[in-house]
Amino acid sequence: MKKYYFIAVGGALGALLRFELKNSPTLFQFSDPIINLALTILFINLFGCLILGSLNAVFSKTERISTDLKLGLTAGLVGAFTTYSTFCKESLNILDAGYLRFFCTYVAASIILGVGAVYLGHLIGHHILHPVGKNLAIRFSIDTN
Repeated sequence: MKKYYFIAVGGALGALLRFELKNSPTLFQFSDPIINLALTILFINLFGCLILGSLNAVFSKTERISTDLKLGLTAGLVGAFTTYSTFCKESLNILDAGYLRFFCTYVAASIILGVGAVYLGHLIGHHILHPVGKNLAIRFSIDTN
């Protein structure tokens, strides 16, 4: 039952973060608000992919983090921060506005760069975050098993 609380809190935080970034007037400065919103959603989704890849890599290397916290951070926080339905809605808005070339670029970039961001996050998690965390644990005499 506790896992649902972790997911709910993470989900609320992720949704609030996405809402604030999506409504940020200065993130992108193009004249067309459709393009600004699409690029903001792309940024949010790519950043979420990077974070998810990093978290999954770190989680795969340690048993010290509870399953509840892992679910709260991945399914809750990152799951609510990134959203496939918003990506699809913005894609359709771009297409409806007549931006066929931008639509194709946006969809391709979202998928290709999203997978690349998860992979980059995976590398960061395995090669940077986990070793740094392990070294800190050793330095402060925290059991790393």
